[in-house]
Amino acid sequence: MKRLIAVAALVLTMVPAFAQNHTGYTLPDEPKRAAYIDFPSQDKGLWFAVQATPSIGFGRASGLWLAADFIGGYRFGEFFRAGLGISPRYDQVSGFALPVYVDLRGNVISQESRMAVPYWNVDLGWAFNTNGVYFSPTAGVRIGMPRNNLIVGLTYILQHSIYAGAAFSSVG
Repeated sequence: MKRLIAVAALVLTMVPAFAQNHTGYTLPDEPKRAAYIDFPSQDKGLWFAVQATPSIGFGRASGLWLAADFIGGYRFGEFFRAGLGISPRYDQVSGFALPVYVDLRGNVISQESRMAVPYWNVDLGWAFNTNGVYFSPTAGVRIGMPRNNLIVGLTYILQHSIYAGAAFSSVG
């Protein structure tokens, strides 16, 4: 009798397994996602920078200057980047100005195994509202990872008004 109960229990436990229909459904397809790209580790590609530049004017433009730079461009490698920038700025002499410029920049030495490296930057363009040439070279230190970093530098800003014949200079 014990054997009969054990066999009946075994058969009854197998009934739900045989009752399942394993042929009437399909598994979902694997998601069609693009491969993950770790952009901070890439040596080439698009880049974007936002900079704040407080500065002190001298000469005819003595006083405080405040500027915010928005730059987008292409990184050709760690030693050269090129982009276009716009820099709304305010100074106490001429008020608001809006330089639009070409931005060229790069590292002086490789940042591959260093946390801080010297860098260079040159901006050249046209300053609206003052209607003149805009020129701004910078030398400084880049601190952090190759694509995510803090830059600290000494900048010379020259805005030359063609109509007034006057140059406004600032160091930031």
